[in-house]
Amino acid sequence: MNRCNDWENLLRIYNEDLEKTGYSIKITDYYNDGCYTCEFIKDGVSVMVYAENYYEDELSDLITDANHYILTTLAR
Repeated sequence: MNRCNDWENLLRIYNEDLEKTGYSIKITDYYNDGCYTCEFIKDGVSVMVYAENYYEDELSDLITDANHYILTTLAR
């Protein structure tokens, strides 16, 4: 069973939409251990770690939540 989702495409779509705000979402597996971190980038600089220790099958929901947070809180 494939538990991975198309989070990379979703991330690309949201980041294209967020481009006009100056923000972007960055997903990283820093230690290459399968635990991902979500950061907010503003004009090329990391401004906030939004979430840590997410598994790959949780990333689509995380990215959707992060996008909503940026649009409703940070980019007002």
